[in-house]
Amino acid sequence: MTRPLKDEMIDAWELVDYAKAVLTNQDLLRAFEHSAKVARFIGGARLSITRECHDRLNNAHALGRFSQMRRLHPRLTDEALENRIARIVKRLDNAASMYSPSMAREAQSERVKPFEDLKQALPKLLRCLAETFLCEGRDGSIRVRARLLAPWQDLVLVFPPLLITSAWMAKRISLPDATTPTVDEQQQALTRMRRWLCESTLPVDDDPFLDHLCRTEGLDETHMHLNGTTEAEKVWCDALERPEQVVGGLTARTTAKDSGLHVSIGNGVERLLLQEDPELTPDLLLQRVEAAVALKAMLLSDAVPVSNANLKTDVSESAVAAYRRAQKACLPHISANQIPRVAREAWQLVAIMRAFEAGGMETDAGLVFWYYALLRAQFCRLLVQQVHQKGFDQFQYITLNELREATEKDYAERFRQIERAHQKGVDFLEGRFAPKSNPDGSAELIGRILRGYLEFLGESEAGQAGTTREVGRYGSLAEMLCLVRRLENGCEGASLTSKQTNGRVLRSARRLRLGLVPHFIKRADANERNAFFNAPKFRPMCRDVKLRQETDQCARALVALIRRTTGLDTLIRGIDAASNERHAGPEVFAPVFRRMRGAGIRRFTYHAGEDFAHLISGLRAITEAVYFLELDAGCRIGHGTASGLDPKAWWAAAEGYVVMPTEDRLDDLVFAREILLHARVYADRLPVIEAEIHRLSMRIWSDPRITPEVLADAWRLRSLDPLVQGLRQDDVDPNRREEVRRFEEAHSRAPVAHAHFLRRHGKGASSDELKRAREDLVVSQKNDVLRPKVIRAIQNAVLQLLQERCIAIETLPSSNVRISIHNSYEEHHALHWLGLDRRSAGKAVSVVIGSDDPGIFATGLRMEYAHLLRTLNAHADAAMNISRAEDMLQSMCTDAKRYRF
Repeated sequence: MTRPLKDEMIDAWELVDYAKAVLTNQDLLRAFEHSAKVARFIGGARLSITRECHDRLNNAHALGRFSQMRRLHPRLTDEALENRIARIVKRLDNAASMYSPSMAREAQSERVKPFEDLKQALPKLLRCLAETFLCEGRDGSIRVRARLLAPWQDLVLVFPPLLITSAWMAKRISLPDATTPTVDEQQQALTRMRRWLCESTLPVDDDPFLDHLCRTEGLDETHMHLNGTTEAEKVWCDALERPEQVVGGLTARTTAKDSGLHVSIGNGVERLLLQEDPELTPDLLLQRVEAAVALKAMLLSDAVPVSNANLKTDVSESAVAAYRRAQKACLPHISANQIPRVAREAWQLVAIMRAFEAGGMETDAGLVFWYYALLRAQFCRLLVQQVHQKGFDQFQYITLNELREATEKDYAERFRQIERAHQKGVDFLEGRFAPKSNPDGSAELIGRILRGYLEFLGESEAGQAGTTREVGRYGSLAEMLCLVRRLENGCEGASLTSKQTNGRVLRSARRLRLGLVPHFIKRADANERNAFFNAPKFRPMCRDVKLRQETDQCARALVALIRRTTGLDTLIRGIDAASNERHAGPEVFAPVFRRMRGAGIRRFTYHAGEDFAHLISGLRAITEAVYFLELDAGCRIGHGTASGLDPKAWWAAAEGYVVMPTEDRLDDLVFAREILLHARVYADRLPVIEAEIHRLSMRIWSDPRITPEVLADAWRLRSLDPLVQGLRQDDVDPNRREEVRRFEEAHSRAPVAHAHFLRRHGKGASSDELKRAREDLVVSQKNDVLRPKVIRAIQNAVLQLLQERCIAIETLPSSNVRISIHNSYEEHHALHWLGLDRRSAGKAVSVVIGSDDPGIFATGLRMEYAHLLRTLNAHADAAMNISRAEDMLQSMCTDAKRYRF
């Protein structure tokens, strides 16, 4: 009998909470570490664990589990939490009896409370999670039940998903002789497993509409950073193979400088570790990964037939060597190089799960499995932004910890992950990367990307090596680009490699096609900023000197590389500027965007309105990107979150007040005044806004001649390059000559505003004025002259600007939910953009979907479409039925093709 969806959802969320609680249990992890020292749990011959040790572990499990449930539900009583835990424990025990009779028999033989002994606890939990959330799609892949997508997404941020999918496969894999399968049996099982997995640790939803959309039109990835793409468990697998290389990057990063611009806040990477575990350090993480290597070797050796004594752990060899030997024993007939990383790891986990079900594991193997899973989950959480880690800074600490650094040198694996084997849902990928400061540096980076892309293109759908295994002999970018085009479009095979193909026309079996979008990085130098605002004498010649110079150098190098490399202009599809927008505004990048436009680039996007002090600050950043960077038809804004958020909800998330520099507040008010004047709305609020502008202007500049009109005119001049002041128009660089001309024309056209523009950059400004500009100002919801209704009007005006200029917004649902104010996907601000909420006004703006950093957000492009479709369906009513929700999503898919670079 089918259960009501409401009851099923309650059960799913309860199970997710329990799974999160037990796999974030620091008490149990520390108890295991203590037991490992006492009982020689790791390395060499394993001793039996004493009853006292068992009791300690069980107590830590119970205590830590309850504590974590308490953190998840701080407002529930102890009795309510106890009842929930008891209900889940009983459910897991009943599920174990149904799924695996051997587990039930062992629990009865132990004569303990069901599930309270840890030996069989984890396999039971994994099996229950698998049967609750997973199913098989029509294409033979593992799918997440679409109706349970929300709790599943919450779960995989904390709980490694491959553990769950492996439990699902273990029940369904067919091996006539599980102990000694033949070569053919292994190959058939691996083929089946690869079709289940689709080169990814993250299964997609089972919505038939999205299946149809992916199959018929294909999705276009319009916002994805190549670094940050690799899924967390792939990095974990790499860490087991080479702990020092993978975790060593983290050890190096913790020596970085303090990341606070306004006040010392300590190293962000260190804080990320402490958020996960108050005792966690880089050295301890490395020790835990090394321990996990030994634990995994034990589990695999237990899963191998006991008769093969030579496969058991040798006390004299290293943990890594033992682990590699145990891996080989799992697949004795097939070379590891012939098996993708995900399939190889899944095969090992399936072998372990099947051994548990068959009762073939050693006495304490269940405890070893728990210990291993806790270590695996903790490592993966350091690579995935968690629900409680709000804001862009939290995201950036994950990018800075460099745990992905060693693994992400292989670009082919990322393309396989995006393609998802036979699913082939993505039609086009705009991969973003940071250009280097010299042409050779950028050429080396693009070369690595292209070699990975060529390896990917040359493979069959099943991942078998194809025509480009000899790609290493193509030394130049131009040669590789030529080969890329041949494989993408089809050509005579004889020209591809030295092998004879009898003139057959060869075309890549892959659907995915690649374009590259270099993104310049927004950075702030705290020392330089401090010198500009606080140094009494020797201050930088303008704001953000270092970033302006470094970015221009990168742009020059990129232009030089494009001009010297035949075909590179067809691969470089557009330009972006990314990273923390509070570190630099669009004005800093205006000269660079003009340089790239002069080099022939015609499409631009810019990260704006994602993270901000005040909602109006985010709206101003979007508008400045449009005006200062001269964005027009076919361009895009990345994120643009500020233009969609409900002002009242934002104020609630900000707890009713914000602290911001006085000059930023003044800029926001000047911008707001300009928008309201242009839109001709809320004229009655203008006197109040202008009075506040006068007050703040006098507070900083003490000059009554600086009127709102002067401030507005000076604001419009910010796209000028202050670095050219004093230069002549006969510079050898034509771009510099053009910048000087613009600078001098502005001076002639608006001398008063131009003078204030320079004053803001320090020319003629006193130290006291610049210090006052950065003084903190508290803006509360109660005293804000920009009421929520005024902010909504400004939002609508900004959206109208984008609509009139045919500029699309790149929306990234998972990234937005983690970084912005949302508690769930159902609250996503795209509803406002699409004209689906009561405060929407005017024609809907064009919206395209991206995944941002899929590895960091545990997602993929198909899943981002699924989350947004679920959001639209959640708001379905008589005027917005499910059919219309699908039509809107299909329209967004079409817009992505129109707006892709």
